[in-house]
Amino acid sequence: MKTPLPFSDSVETIPADEAQQIARIVEIVQQTQKIHFDKTGELHRDVHAKANGCARGELRISAGLPAELAQGLFVQPATYHAAVRFSNSAPWFQADLVPDGRGLAIQVEDVPGEHVDDGVTTQDFVMVNHPCFITADVREFLEIEEARLRAADDPIQLAAVLASKEWNPLKWNWRESLALAQLVAQLPSHPASYTYYSMSPIRFGNYVAKYRLQPAVDLPSSTLWSAARVATERDAMRHMLAETLQSQELTFEFQVQLRTAEESMPIEDASVTWPEAESPFRTVAQLVLPRQDISAPEVSAAGERRAFSVWHALAAHRPLGGINRLRRAVYPASAKFRGA
Repeated sequence: MKTPLPFSDSVETIPADEAQQIARIVEIVQQTQKIHFDKTGELHRDVHAKANGCARGELRISAGLPAELAQGLFVQPATYHAAVRFSNSAPWFQADLVPDGRGLAIQVEDVPGEHVDDGVTTQDFVMVNHPCFITADVREFLEIEEARLRAADDPIQLAAVLASKEWNPLKWNWRESLALAQLVAQLPSHPASYTYYSMSPIRFGNYVAKYRLQPAVDLPSSTLWSAARVATERDAMRHMLAETLQSQELTFEFQVQLRTAEESMPIEDASVTWPEAESPFRTVAQLVLPRQDISAPEVSAAGERRAFSVWHALAAHRPLGGINRLRRAVYPASAKFRGA
C-alpha cells in the first residue's frame, strides 16, 4: 500500500480571478432563488431541493484504526449523534423518475475540537451518488450557472440552453460530460441502496482524503422493483425510505480514500475520480440509522430547517479545492435566502 502524501497549505492553488467568479455565482444563486420564489411561492435549497427523508442516527468511530486513519474526528473510538438527509440533487422539485443525482448529508453533532468557523459544533459530510463533480473548477461551474439564469430556472429551458451551447466536439470536456451522463443515467432505486461520495477532497488530519458512504448490507428489495415503483409514484424514494426505516435498522460503512499521488489525485480538478487501484477506500466508522418513523410532518420540517455545509467542519477536516471554496460562499447565501 502506498504511503499517503502529507497535508500542507500548498496543496491548494487558487486562481487569481476565482474570488470574482465566486461572487458572480452567489449573485446568480440569489437571483434564481428569487425567480423560483416569485413563480411558486416556495423557499428551498439552491440545490438538493427535494428531500427523500430526514433521519436520526449514530456515527460510530471504529476502534484500532492504523495511525494514518486515526485522524481528526476518527482519532479514537466514539459514538456521536447525527442527523441524515437523503435528497435528489436538482434545484427544483420533480418526480423521482426524472434522471437526477441523489444526495446524502450527515450532520455529526456536538463534536469537540477546533472548528473551521467559530460557533460551529458539528462535522458535516455532504455527498452525491457519483465519485466526481460535473465540472473541474469554479470557472466551468460559472458557465453552468449563467446558463441556468438565462433559462429562468426552468429545467426544460436549461437543458435546451446547455444543449445549444457548443456543438464543436473538439471543445467539449469529455470527462465532465461523461460524469454528468453517468450521474443521471443511474436507475432510480431505494435511497439507502446507493454509494455516496464526497466528490471533492478534505484535509484528513496530517493527510488529504476523499470519503464515501456505502450500504453495509444489500436491501431485500431489488433495483427493478424500486425502478418500477419510481415509475408509478412521484415521491417513491421518500415512501420507500420511510417504510424501510419503520421495519428495520440501516447500517452504512463510512470510508476514506487517502491521497497517495499528486498527478492522478488532483486537488483543484474535482472532475477527476481518484483511482482506487492507487488508494482503496478504507472503513473508519459506521453510520447506523435505527428503526424510526420519519413520515411525520414535524420530523420532515425539523430536517428541512437544518443547514448542511462541508464547511461545518473541524480544522482537521477543512475542505480543499476550488469547488469547496465556492461552497463556502454559496451555502450561506442560499440558507440566508431561505431564512429570510
